[in-house]
Amino acid sequence: MTPPDPERYPRESNEISRSAAEEQKRNNRRTYALGITVAVVTTVSVVIAALQYFDDKAEDGADEAFEAGDPLKISAGESYWGPSWYAKEDGSDKYAGQLFDMSSTDDGRPSFAWLQKHWTPLNSTGVAVNVLSKHKHTVLVQGVEITHRKCTEPEPGGALFATPPIGDGGSLETPAVFAFNVDAPRPIARRMNAEGLPGEPSRVNVTLEKGDQREILLHFFSSTKSCTFQASLIVSSEGKRYKQRIPAHWGEKGDDAYTFRVTSPNRKHAYETRYVTAPGTDLTKFRIVTVPASGLTWNKNNQPTYTPETDASEWAP
Repeated sequence: MTPPDPERYPRESNEISRSAAEEQKRNNRRTYALGITVAVVTTVSVVIAALQYFDDKAEDGADEAFEAGDPLKISAGESYWGPSWYAKEDGSDKYAGQLFDMSSTDDGRPSFAWLQKHWTPLNSTGVAVNVLSKHKHTVLVQGVEITHRKCTEPEPGGALFATPPIGDGGSLETPAVFAFNVDAPRPIARRMNAEGLPGEPSRVNVTLEKGDQREILLHFFSSTKSCTFQASLIVSSEGKRYKQRIPAHWGEKGDDAYTFRVTSPNRKHAYETRYVTAPGTDLTKFRIVTVPASGLTWNKNNQPTYTPETDASEWAP
């Protein structure tokens, strides 16, 4: 008969305890590993969500900044070819015989750049602008405001200058046309009448969806004064009102780029010198000649017309 083992039960109890402890360790390791995996997945998810949030906010901010900017992009139109006549205080004959170069951009010798810098448009001036809508919703051009206006009496004496013929322009799409008397107490938009002058009052209403483009042609007249001024489009978009200045001279910088000039004829049309441009052998260049006052006729709107007293072919050098 085998004697009883007094250490059996303590030994078995210890083995059971060790087995239980090892199993608990294995469970702890599995739980820890799973926790790390969950934590990593959660962290990655949070990072992705955060990046998406900031991307969305950045995109929203860009849209808001775009919407907060000017509703129109303004560029040069093609339907306005400039004044036909200019006036200048200097009435000497020093320009007679010089060549007028239509293709030159040198403002120091006879050219359109020279006229723009040194002479003032007679009777009327103007500008054609292309307006492109940039906002997401409908943009309305609802008016034109004339500001910084300074008017004086025209200078006595001086000289007149008739530009070379350069055609009548043209456009694939009819522009929206408005005319203004800038020497009126309150210049307002008007239709152009059959005589090419401001007629009946006209409501400015040009509607543009995003990406739409339209040409606007503006004529500014003065029948009694010599004036400088600026002009702005009044635009409505997203319940807000905007004023966008209209360039008077493309390619220039500063305040002068937005300043228009126009003068009425002086009293009794008393000009000391009258220049016209005669065609030469080079069709891109014209020769400046002086003409007598008897060759000019003035209509009821104070606009001059020159009729050569001799055949223009005789002017060619």
